[in-house]
Amino acid sequence: MRCKRCGSAAVQVQAVPVTKRRGCLTTLFYILLLLLPVVGWIALFLLIRGQKTKIKSMAVCQSCGRKWAL
Repeated sequence: MRCKRCGSAAVQVQAVPVTKRRGCLTTLFYILLLLLPVVGWIALFLLIRGQKTKIKSMAVCQSCGRKWAL
């Protein structure tokens, strides 16, 4: 495998955790849950606690530092 930017063969593959971002509607829903007294707070805590992460393979050039997904 070679880097497209510099042409170096010194490329290392790493496993990188990627966190999924929350959208604006999800944030609005969380704000509405904050307005509910106890039940909304408990539901909000349970929703925020379960963040969604995935493990992706990324290649990193050791010469120029370019990163790309495989």
